[in-house]
Amino acid sequence: MMVHERSVPSECPTHGKPSKRSTCAACNAAYMRDYMRRRRLETPGKTLWERARRRARQHGLRFTITPRDIVVPAVCPALGIPIRIGRLRSSSSPSLDRVIPKRGYVPGNVRVISDRANRLKSDLTPKELRSRALQSGSGMKREYEMIASYAEQEALLAEVLRKTKRGGREGEEWEKIARFLAKAFSGGRA
Repeated sequence: MMVHERSVPSECPTHGKPSKRSTCAACNAAYMRDYMRRRRLETPGKTLWERARRRARQHGLRFTITPRDIVVPAVCPALGIPIRIGRLRSSSSPSLDRVIPKRGYVPGNVRVISDRANRLKSDLTPKELRSRALQSGSGMKREYEMIASYAEQEALLAEVLRKTKRGGREGEEWEKIARFLAKAFSGGRA
């Protein structure tokens, strides 16, 4: 179960409850803050999708996912910490990870992980993450090792999913392998 933070309604400094939106800029701003906060709580995947679309445009990345391609798990698959959906960005906020960064935001290449895991992972390869684990102090070592394992598993699964597109008997066999790996990597929960 995802952890949702409580939202405190925004108020206009003059009118309190934002009741004069058409004539008072502060009422309108308070209403919009509350609306956007509720929207982030109710549809976190859509918010992640909109931000990813903006980043893809800015950086010239491929973008073919839909909001339905984004599944926000209760627990970060990389670090095992609860994903918290709320007002303020934190290390446990949901973050959209590109499994293989150069492929962009395409189906099968995006996962939701915690913000902390995504920042530590960055665009590093599993080999670079393992190297960082060896160079880090005891506190960071375990996290880098966990993220390296996650990155290896997700890269393998992404490659297998790509092969399912071949069609025919070969595509069907790769699809079976993909389902098996997804289930194994999720601890049998897939």
